[in-house]
Amino acid sequence: MSPGSTIGRVARAAGLVALGAVAARVHQARSSRSADRRWFEMSNELLVEADLAGSFTRLSPAWERTLGWTRDELMARPFREFIHPDDLATTLAVATALDARPGEVREFENRYRTKDGSWRWLQWSATSDHRRKYAVARDITERKQLEQERQEVLAQVEALARTDALTGLPNRRSWDEAVEREISRAHRYGHPLTLAMVDLDHFKRFNDAHGHSAGDRMLTEVATSWRRVLRTNDVLARYGGEEFAVLLPECEADEAVRLLDRLRAATPRGETCSVGVATCRVDDTSASLGGRADQALYEAKRRGRDRLAVA
Repeated sequence: MSPGSTIGRVARAAGLVALGAVAARVHQARSSRSADRRWFEMSNELLVEADLAGSFTRLSPAWERTLGWTRDELMARPFREFIHPDDLATTLAVATALDARPGEVREFENRYRTKDGSWRWLQWSATSDHRRKYAVARDITERKQLEQERQEVLAQVEALARTDALTGLPNRRSWDEAVEREISRAHRYGHPLTLAMVDLDHFKRFNDAHGHSAGDRMLTEVATSWRRVLRTNDVLARYGGEEFAVLLPECEADEAVRLLDRLRAATPRGETCSVGVATCRVDDTSASLGGRADQALYEAKRRGRDRLAVA
């Protein structure tokens, strides 16, 4: 056997081995792609691939069940057309960041429009290479709804904690916060501020004569009637019992007296009230301003009630 023929046989054998290895790798790649397609089609997750231009190139069947669109309908339009307008800028910013840093995984949330026009909240994990974006999403709509309901309940509880249950007016806690806020604002900008304490005259006598239920109705009617007289930005609060407090921002003493006289005249059922008025000074605190209004109220009562006194 000549050396040449031996080398030829070895070369042919090596070539066959190499060809076999290539064929094996091709078969393995095809099998892997086939398995990947089967996994993609069988998955209950919201799987997605998208091109760098912003269109879906592949979607798992779960998308049809979640959004109601067919995959053809979803892939026929850029994905930005399905995103809630309020979430679009954030989503596009994430998409740009993914393209700039391939391989990095980003987490974000947004809302997608369903075929019936409603919105579903989706939570995303997404990444990108130099050719495609790859992501998995989870429908978190129910969780978001529960969070919204929880926030509404908390807001209601907070409102109740700041509101007088009988009259619906701000309560003492809310009043204290409003006074601190408006005094700070008056000092900062040099704007006028007037505070008044208002007390229904002989309310105990009214309760004794008509009963506590009638007294409660009287307090509710007073709150409604006085609220109509005051300006939009004025604060009327139930301070305690038959005593109310009024905060008049941007209101000098003369204007406040005219406004509070109209309030006194609006007292329902022929009842009367006494009013003590104090205008904020440059050195006033909530305690000192309220204290001077209280002193003026006592003066109005001392002088026979059914009148207004200015500190």
